[in-house]
Amino acid sequence: MNKLLLGGLAAISSASPAFASGGLMCQTGGARPVEVRLVVSHTVVSAVVSARLIDAGRDIPVALAQAWVEPHEVRVDLTDRNAQRHELRLRVKRNGRYYDGSLWRSGKRRWVRCREG
Repeated sequence: MNKLLLGGLAAISSASPAFASGGLMCQTGGARPVEVRLVVSHTVVSAVVSARLIDAGRDIPVALAQAWVEPHEVRVDLTDRNAQRHELRLRVKRNGRYYDGSLWRSGKRRWVRCREG
């Protein structure tokens, strides 16, 4: 009886859909790097599900305002958690194995490179 229940449970769980996620880690160069870590779902429609902002080694609490994820381009806007202040804008395009583009923070535009992982 227990074997039958376990076998049924295994069959049901193997039939459920797999919703995988991956990530994108973006970093500027220089002495005070800005880093953005994104969790991206890989479902029928890819979406950014969470974001983390690190500025010069310091965590900045953020909320995802909007995101656009395409196979060759990613666009993300982050705000403070109360959506009162714009914290970051990211615009990158696929360049071989990486995504390269621009990151705007505190009124400054910086070059950024992103890696999938």
